[in-house]
Amino acid sequence: MLKQNRSPEQDRSATLWGETTHRGYETAIDGHTALLERIRQQSLKAEVERILPFEALRALKDNGFTAFRVPTRFGGLGRSISELFTAVIDLATADSNVAQALRAHFGFSEHLLYEKPSPYTELWFERLGKGQTAGAAAAEKGTERERFATTLSNKDGRWVINGTKYFTTGSLYADWLTVTGSTEDGQTVKCLASRTDAGLDIVDDWDGVGQRLTASGTAHFRDVLVQDDILRYGNTEFPYSQAFFQLYHLATVAGITQAAALDIAAAVKNRKRGFSHANHDLPAHDPQILEIVGHVGAAAHAARSIVRHAADALQTAVESRETERGPHTVKAELEVWQAQEIIFPLTLNATSLLFDALGGTATVRSAGLDRYWRNIRTIGCHNPRVYRTRVVGDYLVNGELPPGQWRVGTV
Repeated sequence: MLKQNRSPEQDRSATLWGETTHRGYETAIDGHTALLERIRQQSLKAEVERILPFEALRALKDNGFTAFRVPTRFGGLGRSISELFTAVIDLATADSNVAQALRAHFGFSEHLLYEKPSPYTELWFERLGKGQTAGAAAAEKGTERERFATTLSNKDGRWVINGTKYFTTGSLYADWLTVTGSTEDGQTVKCLASRTDAGLDIVDDWDGVGQRLTASGTAHFRDVLVQDDILRYGNTEFPYSQAFFQLYHLATVAGITQAAALDIAAAVKNRKRGFSHANHDLPAHDPQILEIVGHVGAAAHAARSIVRHAADALQTAVESRETERGPHTVKAELEVWQAQEIIFPLTLNATSLLFDALGGTATVRSAGLDRYWRNIRTIGCHNPRVYRTRVVGDYLVNGELPPGQWRVGTV
């Protein structure tokens, strides 16, 4: 039965794309649906007027959404990883910029959950349970694949960070930054730094065609203190991290497509202008126009379903507690790599096709319909699917397992 107090659009969304299993998710997300709807209602204005989502992210912190995976004893919701990806889809339906801004944060939560309990995990779960969030500071330009230009060194008895990071998604809105760098002797290290450290300067200079409000810009570190003076040496990522971070992108794309379907449906419903050779005076009753809207809605359904299926594989990998990339992790990776090959072309086509339902008025900037295609295209460029599709083929033909941690840099 559909819930009372929902708008007709929310009822239709629940019927088309809502969960039919994982009943616990409906209970978990129920306290956040009103906030997600407010964020969705504000997303067009934010895009057109370039309003960075500080307010939306503060609200998500305050109502506990950012502690979705944090254990309940620390004040979190303690939900499963498969439910997390459904929540990411719903958040991205509201505003994909906000969803992507939390990607590194949820990855950090996952890292803590994988580790054995320790004073370190206790400390950070306490912070995350209070609504604090972490942003990313790993990628660099023009540096080697195996060594970071950002350095960590000891100064006056404290570890400090110096260097420049790019694509620092979400860091402008976060309380902490997860930083990857190299020691002076070349060892890879990871640490955290406070967003408010006087030596940290985050510049919102991201100029991509899409995801324009993620603040995926540049961060400059000048003797920034390592938080709690704790360094983690080597590759400390959890074994299923590659599948996690790529599936997060796909969940965001699925949400973008749902938002596109909702917007094009509302635009067609409210449109009074029509063509003389149309099938009906009103576009809302023109079977050809309705078919286009149906295509977009079906693409959203398919993307969501594929993400949910891959999330179940990732759930199995989490529960296996593999210390290395064992069979469950490899299966999850292959599920996600196959999902990338299908979801990106499917959703790019859907968010291009939607323009045919309205004509020229669909292209006005104030409508913001172009952002859906731009956002998906931008996310798809971050981690090119072509290489992972090749990995799937190599496994099918030769039984070759997926490679280990991917790195990017100059050669």
